[in-house]
Amino acid sequence: MPSALMEHVEDPREAILKKVGDVSGVEVFGNDILVATYIRPNKTKSGIWLSDQMAGEDLYQGKVFLVLKLGPTAYLDESGEKFRDIKEGDWIVARSSDGWQVTLNSTESVTSRDAVPCRIISDLNIRCRISHPDIIF
Repeated sequence: MPSALMEHVEDPREAILKKVGDVSGVEVFGNDILVATYIRPNKTKSGIWLSDQMAGEDLYQGKVFLVLKLGPTAYLDESGEKFRDIKEGDWIVARSSDGWQVTLNSTESVTSRDAVPCRIISDLNIRCRISHPDIIF
């Protein structure tokens, strides 16, 4: 299925950030990057409904992520110079198999609805930055 614009109730970046909440208690080491997995809504802007199974596929095979936190040496070369301008809040693309899957739970509540699927990815495994998560499938 080609990429399709999805019908979002709210901006997907803001929705993920609100659901994740405060990540100041998470310390990412080295050149690793903590990213949240983008799970598409079930309905496209053109009105096509996607199955729940497709959302499940995003969880395990998703390629689009929102950068939540960078390790202290992410994108730094040997001389300490930054060689790529990836920052928190960027949408990035990576192979799902290149990251270690983790789940963040809101400190407010720990029900499964509040869980945020995430991955820890090495900076060199990020393939590109994109302007909006719906342009990649």
